Amino acid sequence: MDYKIHISGLAQGKYEYEFPVKGDLFREFENQQVIDADIVARVTLEKGSGWMNAHLRGEGKVTVECDRCLENVDVPVNFESSLAIRTAKLGEDVEDSDEFIIVDPSEAEVDLKQFIYDYICVNLPMISRHPEGECNPEMLAKIEALRAGNDKKEETENYSPFSGLKDLLSKSGKKK
Repeated sequence: MDYKIHISGLAQGKYEYEFPVKGDLFREFENQQVIDADIVARVTLEKGSGWMNAHLRGEGKVTVECDRCLENVDVPVNFESSLAIRTAKLGEDVEDSDEFIIVDPSEAEVDLKQFIYDYICVNLPMISRHPEGECNPEMLAKIEALRAGNDKKEETENYSPFSGLKDLLSKSGKKK
């Protein structure tokens, strides 16, 4: 997919662009967490003399693995951000900044692929899971069985990291 805006020959003013974002973008960046995506990224580009501002808005969903049952779950994604673009000839003394990108005036286009990808990833939730009651019941039963087995094992072992030391002290006759 092409996420490029052709800027050569653009007159000053506002321009609207729309980019569909699918799962192939995430596979291209080797992101294994996102299985698929259905997002529309809208860009409003305002061009002035020697500068441009790109306002990005995205809305849609990504498919990821549920952190509870490991089945696929659709997670809504909404983001909004701005990106300042400044033009400067190669070799000009221009202060580097994280607040804007610098493009040579001879460049014909600006590629927003990395920015769109980053904005989506930053806006993904830390924990992704189905709403309560919608997880795979078989998987939840297996998890509960494992949890119950671990609880019983811990009760019978009554494990303490210092229990070995107590045994050593009692064998050496230095028990207090």
